[in-house]
Amino acid sequence: MKQREKLVRKIIPVEIYDMAGLERWLADMAAQGLHLVKLSSETARFRRGEPTPGARFGLEIAGFYGIDPERNAAYGEAGWTYVTTLSNLYYVYRTERADAPPLHTDPVTQGETLTPLIRRIRRRRFLLVLWLLFCFRKTLVKIATQPWMLGQYLVLKTGLFLTLMILLAGWAILSLLPQTNMIKRWKQMRRQLADGIPLKEGRRNRVPWVVTSWCATPLFLVLPILVAVVSAQSVHKLSSPEEWTFPHVTLEQAFHGEADITLDTPQMMTRYNTRTASLLCPEQYDWWSSGEVRSDGYSGNAIVAVDFYRTRTDWAAEWLFSSLRTEEAHEPEQFRKNQEQFIHPTVLTVHQPLQAVALPSLDSLEYTILQYDDDPPNHIYLGRRGNQVFRLLCRGVPDQAECLELFLAQLDP
Repeated sequence: MKQREKLVRKIIPVEIYDMAGLERWLADMAAQGLHLVKLSSETARFRRGEPTPGARFGLEIAGFYGIDPERNAAYGEAGWTYVTTLSNLYYVYRTERADAPPLHTDPVTQGETLTPLIRRIRRRRFLLVLWLLFCFRKTLVKIATQPWMLGQYLVLKTGLFLTLMILLAGWAILSLLPQTNMIKRWKQMRRQLADGIPLKEGRRNRVPWVVTSWCATPLFLVLPILVAVVSAQSVHKLSSPEEWTFPHVTLEQAFHGEADITLDTPQMMTRYNTRTASLLCPEQYDWWSSGEVRSDGYSGNAIVAVDFYRTRTDWAAEWLFSSLRTEEAHEPEQFRKNQEQFIHPTVLTVHQPLQAVALPSLDSLEYTILQYDDDPPNHIYLGRRGNQVFRLLCRGVPDQAECLELFLAQLDP
């Protein structure tokens, strides 16, 4: 079996837009016995051989439809041999003939070849932006139509939010900014060539940047997976009353233990009782107590639901409360917009819009009454005390104000 040829890989020490510097460096490698085989935007691969001090290299802007056979043949007759292509940017040629003329003898003509390249890079960036907008269209639409959700996302899903910001920053630093700088330098080169000034070699200081990008890329790839795993593991199902260590009110308490209550099983409920965590909000409880109630004054479905959050700081709680308050205020409007998606038409009646309620024991309290079809009205309290934020929903209970008092008695001072 034929043994695979071993090539020498080296990091390109000059910037990709430095055409004169790249040509000079490839010639220096040939003088050391390293002859170019393949070229990428960051590295070059060489075959070991005899040193060729007189070798020269030339770069031709790559065309959109591939290499031009006629031009390639003309370069061959002039003593230039095609070697490889660099990332659809340049065609790389080599010659060992001392009498071979340069690929470009007129700087003005060479500058004109940069225009299609600059346009192509701009078009590629534009298509990339469109692709990103398409991939995140649902999130962007939600942010545009419901900007208050950013507060909840930041506080309740801090890890995912920071991961997205880090990925965007990494993409900007490692990809967007270098491409922007590359287009800027090509424009400067085009103006220089248009003035009849030949290109000069730049500095060879690119190696540390390439190594840094190599080290950062695996981290950017692993980070989303790691955060997703940690987020999944942070969700804990509250399977028994022993785990209900947060403020809550049961249906038994709401009916003073004097009603016949058949609680819904977890399979019957639309939401599971869970506890989750994030960096800014380590305690997040989503808890329901619902079932069929038969008492002297009421017979039907009753619910007491609690969303309770304990944040690390008061400002995070204030930010979260503001976001939840805005979401609750827009609930009727959002419900009507989404009504077309419902299988069965539902009528929402707003008996009392969301409004502030003065209560000395709380920093903030909002109250609203919503009714869906002929179900009992939902009495919803949204409040904050210090770093604690809650949403208490009562439906079908005899005294929702008493449920609020029972709940507030369990909050931290």
